[in-house]
Amino acid sequence: MEKYKLIVSEPWDFESQQGDNQLTGHIIRQIDLENLLFEAEDQTTFSGVTSQYWVFSTRYEKQHFEAEPYEGTVTGGLLADLPSESDDASEIKKHAVFAVIGSLQPFDPRYKAPAL
Repeated sequence: MEKYKLIVSEPWDFESQQGDNQLTGHIIRQIDLENLLFEAEDQTTFSGVTSQYWVFSTRYEKQHFEAEPYEGTVTGGLLADLPSESDDASEIKKHAVFAVIGSLQPFDPRYKAPAL
């Protein structure tokens, strides 16, 4: 299972448990061409919901998740629980707390962000 990272750009002050603006984890499944179910390595809390499960949706109209590795700008909604396999994107999104916008990309442990 390939590891991914989400570099969070909104909110600008997002901080993960590691103290950076990134979430790392794995794609659990592709829901459809515009939505992915993601399990982060660490839990996050937004609007009273604490979880490691996210739904990532394409941010731009002509963007699609057609093949792995999945990449692109996404909106991320935090899910209180792991949805059922039979839930479609609209049902999953009803229960999501949309919290982040960011850039999804495969995780490369060799990459180090430049010091600011």
